[in-house]
Amino acid sequence: MKKSFVLDFVLFLLASPILLAKGMVALGRKWGSWRSSYRVRTICENCGTVMSMVGLWRCKCGYTYKGHLLRLCPVCRTMPAMVRCYQCGVTEKLPEP
Repeated sequence: MKKSFVLDFVLFLLASPILLAKGMVALGRKWGSWRSSYRVRTICENCGTVMSMVGLWRCKCGYTYKGHLLRLCPVCRTMPAMVRCYQCGVTEKLPEP
């Protein structure tokens, strides 16, 4: 009984740094998504034009809505994966939620 507790505790101590590192990576990914979802505008990496994230948007299912780009579609429940610059036509991948 005591031996299994000691073994479990040692395994916990060995696994903790790995679990902490995995958690920090997941938090970093979420942070990028959270940061973009509260931004009102973003800058095109290609031409430097300021692109508004608030406006009239069309989902891939065809539903059109007014508001922030990073919002769940009420019809198909998906989030947009990219934003297009209307100045140069280049699309940028958005952080995944």
